[in-house]
Amino acid sequence: MCIEGDQGLVETVNQNKKFRPEIEGLRVIAALLVAVYHIWLGKVSGGVDVFFVVSGFLITTSLLSKVRRTGTVNFFDFIFGLLRRLVPAAFFILFTVIVLSYFFLPEVQWSQTIKEIFASAFYYENWQLAYTATDYLDHTNAKSPVQHFWAMSIQGQFYIIWFLLIWLAIWSAKWMKTTVKKPLFILFLILFAVSFVFSVYLTAINQPWAYFDTRTRVWEFALGGLLCLLLTRIKLPHMLAGLLGWLGLLMLVSCGLVLNVSSLFPGYVALWPTLAAVFILISGENPSKFGVEKLLGTAWMVKLGALSYGFYLWHWVVLTFYHVFKEVKHVPLTDGLLILAGSLLLSWLTTRFVERPLRKMKFPNKSARTALLLGSLLAIVAGSNAFWFYQMSSDQVADQKLIGSDDYPGARSIDMDNVPQKDYLPEAEAIKNDKADPYTDGCHVAAGDPVVKVCEYGVTENYDYTVALVGSSHAAHWQPALVKMAEKNKIRVLNITKSGCRFSTYKAKQPSCIAWNQHVIDKIVAEKPDIVFANVDVGYWNIHEVPVGYIEQFEALNKKGIEVFGVRDTPYFRKDVPTCVNQYGADSPKCQTKREVLFPEPSDWAKLKNPPENVHVFDYTDFFCDEEVCRPVIGNVMVYVDNGHISKSYMETLSPYIEKDLIPLLKKAKAKRLS
Repeated sequence: MCIEGDQGLVETVNQNKKFRPEIEGLRVIAALLVAVYHIWLGKVSGGVDVFFVVSGFLITTSLLSKVRRTGTVNFFDFIFGLLRRLVPAAFFILFTVIVLSYFFLPEVQWSQTIKEIFASAFYYENWQLAYTATDYLDHTNAKSPVQHFWAMSIQGQFYIIWFLLIWLAIWSAKWMKTTVKKPLFILFLILFAVSFVFSVYLTAINQPWAYFDTRTRVWEFALGGLLCLLLTRIKLPHMLAGLLGWLGLLMLVSCGLVLNVSSLFPGYVALWPTLAAVFILISGENPSKFGVEKLLGTAWMVKLGALSYGFYLWHWVVLTFYHVFKEVKHVPLTDGLLILAGSLLLSWLTTRFVERPLRKMKFPNKSARTALLLGSLLAIVAGSNAFWFYQMSSDQVADQKLIGSDDYPGARSIDMDNVPQKDYLPEAEAIKNDKADPYTDGCHVAAGDPVVKVCEYGVTENYDYTVALVGSSHAAHWQPALVKMAEKNKIRVLNITKSGCRFSTYKAKQPSCIAWNQHVIDKIVAEKPDIVFANVDVGYWNIHEVPVGYIEQFEALNKKGIEVFGVRDTPYFRKDVPTCVNQYGADSPKCQTKREVLFPEPSDWAKLKNPPENVHVFDYTDFFCDEEVCRPVIGNVMVYVDNGHISKSYMETLSPYIEKDLIPLLKKAKAKRLS
């Protein structure tokens, strides 16, 4: 995010006052709050929202200044100028993260980190996190060392939007024969209103996605832009301005303590920190003897402000690797203070030896030399990351060919007298990518989306049978087993699944899930499946009965004459399984869960007095658990990709056993349907 200390940007529309030192202090406070909340409180502070307002204020000021001097703005001069300030430090830190991650980060986190480094380098990290924040197979992953780059990504996208708005305002001003400020004010006002309303709406229905969505954040930049246009007209008595400034600082410092920021932002709650920034900026425009600007504008605050950008970028990296080395959840006070001090020192070193020398190179922003400089920095980061990814992917392809063999039998080990002891596959760095196809090809509907999506797999033409896989992510992970047997038996496999949304009429927390379940039966009927494949219970340790909503959906299928191949749910663990195995080993009791806790006998389905007659239940628990515990690695194959979803590799080894039960039932169901 633009918390860099370029004083050339710290100006206002008021030409008599070019430098606003209190803005440097405001950025210091915001950056420090972000770090403090990350280190000790594990929550959001609202500091990022302050940066967005300040960025909107400063960039609007800078662009208007160019318009006053030249009558227009040049895209490459504007963008390359910003990138020359932002990229050197950011890319140096990204390259450092690549090196540190390769040598010290747990291998199970490699895949996620590689994806996010690419996303950070190309300024789409916020969208990467928006996807994973609502993806049930990613939300339990450890946070990557570059996750904080999401805010920089939004800011990079904001720069493009702002240039287009300024350009449109210039064109409109010429057409309307007026000053550029008038159409710009209208554009900012419209953007603020639309983005704010959308932010409130999306936060209410899908907060994890809304938090990272650029569209829900643009209003914060627009607020800064509006303030830039109006600030010189806001005249307050010195006493009132002083009180307003201190109120703003109090609001900013208390935001993360007073509000449940992590689950309510951005939405209307984000008005709290953004208005705090507005109050401080208004107070600085109307200075008083004891105003907050006197504190924020001190010389040492200005010096720290020049380091705030690097401090923000470094603090999360340092904190992430602290957790890797220390293996602790909570940071002691002394360690946290050392993290803050170390981040500040690294920021100074980066600014002094990386950022400043490159910034002082004497050639125009829009020159070929600037493009070459930026391209070289990108090539170093992207190239290093791509080589790491290539090396990891090559190993994965070779390992995948071994799964299913006698050395790596997976589920087939239940029928083997002796399985040789081998290092498990997929390896730690590959397991997070070992997911069923619907999770990666867009077929598995995300949280917040009510659309019932139907995707075809297996044999899609001249098929003999159709199996519809329906339910949540715990249904979707059975897909590899069905596809594995599809070609041999001419089966069309339909995937109709949605994240966090069971095939049930229960009143889910997500409105989108309720809507999805209301329409899913009609979609199933329209596809004319021979059988619906679905879970019949929930494998949580605290749920020991079949949900009524399940029964109601099965009865709805029964009325349509559709048979159900019901499976007992697979085990859940209380921690991320691959991470645990990577840390403690496959045989560690820490990475197991007791069978009797998850699967007490009789089963939940067996306790039903009048189960739906169209449901045929099969229990594959023995392929996941022995008589005492459920294990993370079976037959030298890693069973899980997280704390409860089955790997594609293991599920494919289970396919022959499901095939033995499914094919006879498919034949009977089809004969019954055609009779």
